[in-house]
Amino acid sequence: MTPTLPLILSEEPVPRGLSGPVKALKPSAAAVYASYDGQLAWFQGRPLSWSQQFMSKYRTRYEVDLSDHRRKAHLKSWPLPSQDQAHCFDAVVDVGFRVHDPVEVVRRNVTDALVVVYGHIAAVLRVIARGYSIHQADLAELRMNHECAREMMLPEGITIYRCVVDLRLDEAARTYIENLTKADRDRQLAEAAQRLAEGEAHGKQVIDGIELEGRLARERREQAVRLELQEERRRLLGEGDLDVNRLITLFMLEHPDRAGEAVEMRTKWEAALTARQEQFDERSVEVFRFMVQSKLIQPADVEVIRQQALNRVQGATLPGGTGSALPPVRWGGPAASSGRTAVPPPVIGPAPGAVPPGAAQSGAGVHSPLVGTVVTNGPGDLASGGGPVTGVLPIYLLIDESAAVAGCLPGLNNALRGLHSALLTPPESAAGLRLAVLGAAGETVLHLPLAAVEWTTVMPELTVRAGARHDLALERLRALVAQDLARLKTEHPVVHRPVLFVLFGGPCEEDPARWREALRALTDPVANPGHPTIIAVGIGRADETEIRTVAHLPELAFLAEPGLDLPTAAERFASLLRDSVLYLGRGLAGGRLDLFIECPPGLRRLGGAR
Repeated sequence: MTPTLPLILSEEPVPRGLSGPVKALKPSAAAVYASYDGQLAWFQGRPLSWSQQFMSKYRTRYEVDLSDHRRKAHLKSWPLPSQDQAHCFDAVVDVGFRVHDPVEVVRRNVTDALVVVYGHIAAVLRVIARGYSIHQADLAELRMNHECAREMMLPEGITIYRCVVDLRLDEAARTYIENLTKADRDRQLAEAAQRLAEGEAHGKQVIDGIELEGRLARERREQAVRLELQEERRRLLGEGDLDVNRLITLFMLEHPDRAGEAVEMRTKWEAALTARQEQFDERSVEVFRFMVQSKLIQPADVEVIRQQALNRVQGATLPGGTGSALPPVRWGGPAASSGRTAVPPPVIGPAPGAVPPGAAQSGAGVHSPLVGTVVTNGPGDLASGGGPVTGVLPIYLLIDESAAVAGCLPGLNNALRGLHSALLTPPESAAGLRLAVLGAAGETVLHLPLAAVEWTTVMPELTVRAGARHDLALERLRALVAQDLARLKTEHPVVHRPVLFVLFGGPCEEDPARWREALRALTDPVANPGHPTIIAVGIGRADETEIRTVAHLPELAFLAEPGLDLPTAAERFASLLRDSVLYLGRGLAGGRLDLFIECPPGLRRLGGAR
């Protein structure tokens, strides 16, 4: 039941006559008199005198409560809408009020003061509440208490002398704020979890990077060790004949952790040598018996044969005995190792730039002497007479690794591996050749330094890289060729002028003037006596003008037929490369160093016959 607070305590008729009693008033009450025509009078707390009572026009006496009243109420019946008009505030007010004009109370017939007081306070608070959102409840409460701090005199004769507001959110607003707070908290937690995950991912990337760097460093060290072993093997293999001791030394260099197997191999070799010697001795005894039985031995020969037999028994120790050693293994060493004197080759080939007669009419290929002359240590290194061509021939492969050859990179890698296998079957084909492989992209990478082709040679794995700087590749080749020739001249009496195979799959990304200048510096016979003979092949989007210009002669420039796909073009290049290098190697070994380039199907020659 809703509480009420009546301010009119009593209503009674005014007694008439001299005998009527004069009713006393409480200090906290006021008497208001009403005439028959509705006029009201309040005598400031004085009761009616005898004369006023006897002669008065007032017919009704009202007693109005003037005391102070304090109430604390929750204004549920007066919702306070917020700024968005969708949510409301709840207000709990601590209010104090009193009657300052009892006449107005009677005139307005204020039967319940709480309705008047709460209604007025709610109206004031509602105006303020509309100016704030539910997120600003504290600011709205501060403003409300500031407005309600002064006394409020109501037209109903009531003065509100105290009003303290405790502003809260209603249930719907609280739920909304709770949901927003929860959503914000969840978002913050999600962001924190994301930052944690990002930190963990970044940390993992750092760790992976460190592990990768460590693995790469380890692989580089292992590669350096392999190269050192390869150099040591090359040194051992290049020092003439190989005996068992050197073979076992090579095995130990390759497998340092397998010493037991090396000892076992040595033991087996000694056992085989002993068995061979015993077999030889048995056959010697059989031959001796046969000769005795056939009377082929005279008495004078017995003492000589006996002394020879004793000498054989006394010198039959296996290690180091010349009589018991097996024939040495020939491993393709230099001719000087066998006691013969190498004959320097004659100067071969026409002058630089000369085209052999009939080269353009060769049909399937260009068959001509190698363009240029040999490089020697000095004028006295070449004999004027005939004889087989000796010395070494450097061959360089410059292969495009730009994005233009991404579609045929497996085929190019197969071309390198196929060339390696072809040169070693038989090994004599590669005896005088030295091979180097470079990759051209934004930067030029030397994948395989110039070296002899052996079974232990590891061909590089080409990969796609950014850029297409042909000018940088030609500049790198000029410096590399000069450096390699200077080294080879200290190792060999005759070094032939290099042959360079170039494969481009697209145009140079720089100004053509740059690669033209680099090409002139590479092929200038005056400034660069060891300039290479260049065979140029273009596939894919290669520029025909560039391919024709790069080639030493127009007959040495080849371009893929229009419409030929990249994998097939790579196979055609592999065929041209393999056949040409094999021809060079076999010609060098056979004393006829010349150049024969056959144009495979799918490629067209840019000069001479197609």
